[in-house]
Amino acid sequence: MTMKFVLFICFLITFIVCCSSETTTNSTINGWCTRTPHYQTCDHYVAQRNTSNATLTLDQFLDTTVQAAIEEAQVVLKLAQEIESKYPNVPGKSLWGSCVDYFDGIVFTLNTVLDKTLGQPTLLDAQTWLSAGLAYINLCEKGFELIHKTESMLPLLSTNLTQLILNSLAISVANDTHHDTPSFVHWNCSEELINRLPMKEEKPNAVVAQDGSGDFKTIQDAVDAAGYGGRRSKRYVIYVKAGVYEEHVDIPNAVKYIKMFGDGINKTIITGDRHAGGDTLLTAKAGDLKDSATFTVYGRGFIATDMTFRNTAGPENGQALAFLSGSDQSVLYRCSIEGYQDTLLTHHSRQFYKECQIFGTVDFIFGGALAVFQDCDIFFRKPLPGGGLVVTAQGRKFLNESGGYMLQGCKITAADDLKPIIGQYDKAFLGRPWFAYARTIYMESFIDDLVDPQGWLDSWNYKETAYCGEYKNNGPGSSTDDRVKWPHYQAITDPKIAERYTLARFMSGDKWLPATGVPFIPGFE
Repeated sequence: MTMKFVLFICFLITFIVCCSSETTTNSTINGWCTRTPHYQTCDHYVAQRNTSNATLTLDQFLDTTVQAAIEEAQVVLKLAQEIESKYPNVPGKSLWGSCVDYFDGIVFTLNTVLDKTLGQPTLLDAQTWLSAGLAYINLCEKGFELIHKTESMLPLLSTNLTQLILNSLAISVANDTHHDTPSFVHWNCSEELINRLPMKEEKPNAVVAQDGSGDFKTIQDAVDAAGYGGRRSKRYVIYVKAGVYEEHVDIPNAVKYIKMFGDGINKTIITGDRHAGGDTLLTAKAGDLKDSATFTVYGRGFIATDMTFRNTAGPENGQALAFLSGSDQSVLYRCSIEGYQDTLLTHHSRQFYKECQIFGTVDFIFGGALAVFQDCDIFFRKPLPGGGLVVTAQGRKFLNESGGYMLQGCKITAADDLKPIIGQYDKAFLGRPWFAYARTIYMESFIDDLVDPQGWLDSWNYKETAYCGEYKNNGPGSSTDDRVKWPHYQAITDPKIAERYTLARFMSGDKWLPATGVPFIPGFE
């Protein structure tokens, strides 16, 4: 463990303890800035622009720091637009175009923190949305890493913005007196009852059918007709009849509360074959990672049931997304998500996957979201010769971010195309940390014998800080006797520790999932 890391942890502990004990104490802006991890940035962007000596509560100061981050994000967005407009060629031009989209997403998401018309946000709300801002910056940077290109302008644009968001995130955590402390949650109703709640039958606002028997022939047309969610009090429901829809669907931030249902897995299928890898990034079907996605959703409160999302680019074309989600409080229920490398990008915010099938080869569940997977079937597919087999690549970069994965009651095994030839390939792995503070927990799941006894990989040298946990799993690959010896790997035996990562504790799922009508388990099986 490096001295720099030790000093950072010591500062963070001091900061949280200090601020937690003084959450009711008012202070001037400069006084609050001295308690942030990036004081100079706070002083320049917050204190020097707000010279009043008036005292603020911690909540008022949080709003002030978020407002400063929004203003800086707007500046960064404008500069990125100018760079993109003048960039001479692809792929750099297209990647800057994607970063423009990401910075625009930051402005939208940070404004959500201050939007009191949505109701008073909880501390987890604020932490989720601030973490989303950081996830956008991370994905912008990763785009250039993908093509092994160093973009010197990007750190100049994003460093101060990142630090402003980190300051706001630290303040929100300091104000959270229950942040990561063990306590048992008391459910409003029994777990058995919650797990049996039926889905509500809802009359669709729009019907999609390829044969012309519905309101629209394409899914994107139905989404466009929904318009911006705004203050919509009810969900906009889209029924997609059985068929193979070869299209790329995009639900942006402003289009909220869409519910989409089909006729079942392998009956209602959305499919595409774009990719971000292969021999060249200049072909019509290759490009930026996000542009490879068959289905993209950022609008809050998205629900999908009984559908298949597929990318058929194949293992030879590298990264190719079937589904990309940055939708907060979103749900996929009885859906199949099918690809090879990078099948499912859980970009940011709170996401729940129930009774889904997820297929892939390497890092096929990845991203910075706070995501829970319950009763899902996780299938390793046949990779290219010499190709890897890894389920997760969780992307929590900073200690205070809200991201992490919990897989509960899932089944991790080989798909039909891999079963006959398992011996020809190296063992599979449960995950590898994509960023320094990745968190991944497997709980009460079946792990087949194709999983390597070590369980986990450290491809990016994050084993000193990443957290990996396993609790009451079963199956021939579930033994923790020969697992990795990382500092923060944990074979959990104490149910009080495991309880921290249950649906209710990890992302307060018991508070918002009942309204979706999707069954869930708030605690243990």
